[in-house]
Amino acid sequence: MSKLFRRKEELTLAQLTRAWSSELVEPGEDAKQCEQDLIHILWEDILNGRLDNSGPLRDDGQRFGLRLVTPEYKAGFIEGHQLLDLIRTDQFWALHYVVVMREAALDFALRHQLPSPSWWTDSSSTPTEAPTDTMVKVVKPNTGAGVVASPFAGKQPRILEYLSEHFPDGVPEPGHYPRQTLKSAILKADPDLSPLDEATLKKAIDKYNADVSKRKS
Repeated sequence: MSKLFRRKEELTLAQLTRAWSSELVEPGEDAKQCEQDLIHILWEDILNGRLDNSGPLRDDGQRFGLRLVTPEYKAGFIEGHQLLDLIRTDQFWALHYVVVMREAALDFALRHQLPSPSWWTDSSSTPTEAPTDTMVKVVKPNTGAGVVASPFAGKQPRILEYLSEHFPDGVPEPGHYPRQTLKSAILKADPDLSPLDEATLKKAIDKYNADVSKRKS
């Protein structure tokens, strides 16, 4: 964990999973797969509301384990189920704008019997209460209610996950990597995506390549 983050009481999902997975990965395991597995389990807990009430205690007696960075760059309180549409449409964006509080991460580790992030279990890292006047905006994306089995219920996020693992610089043009070959590889890695039509695959590829180009620019 970078020294720049060690004193922070919250981290984005991208920061948290990148740093924590490096501590959780076992010898001989794939570090990237460990990070993806951690993201997957965190999303499940988030969408099912298991991080909602495990944040720092506020003056009004409530706890919120999550924040969402708003367009005004303020940290807005949000409940996990409200993130469903956001995760389905743009999981990569969500990783960098959904914030997990220290207490919520420690509670998650305890619930799943995982070693807690070392930088947050250090005795020198004492939790502080979140001020009530800095988290001013509740963000409510258009979502449905109910318990969510998994954030990867739709095909698009699962295809995007595969593409991110295998094509960090973007998916090559069809002439360099035939789409039928790519489709077969994806279905071999995730058979539950069958049937996978060309339109769904193309939509995922176009979105992923656009995200890659955006990150490079």
